Amino acid sequence: MTGEMITGETKPSGGAPDAKPRRWVLVVDDEPGFRDMLKWYLSDHDLDVEVAKDGAEAMARAAGGKYSLVITDLTMPKLDGLKLLEEIKQKRPDISVIVVTGFGTVETAVHAMKGGASDFILKPFNLDHLLVRIKEALFG
Repeated sequence: MTGEMITGETKPSGGAPDAKPRRWVLVVDDEPGFRDMLKWYLSDHDLDVEVAKDGAEAMARAAGGKYSLVITDLTMPKLDGLKLLEEIKQKRPDISVIVVTGFGTVETAVHAMKGGASDFILKPFNLDHLLVRIKEALFG
């Protein structure tokens, strides 16, 4: 039996090592249930996922250099999603950023996209739709 990987290719379901470089994703949200759900779902689609509870923790982790993508909530304590996007793009422009929020406006979406976000997605969203957006952000 085979399972779909994020690249759309298959690998044995037994978890045989993949020869391709891993794609690390950082999920940033102040809601533990949302963070954990995304970590579970994305890990099940062959991505390596870590989580951060706010933008300040995310910046500290992003400095490590292993992430290809950050998925961040917009409204968080300490450092909100737009400020996190700005700091990531200044310090690590190679990282793609997807902003997700339950409180989006057209102005906020435009600001995020002009600031370098790969995408701006309103909560609630379909997880399969998010996976398509992640593939686009990681592989063009």
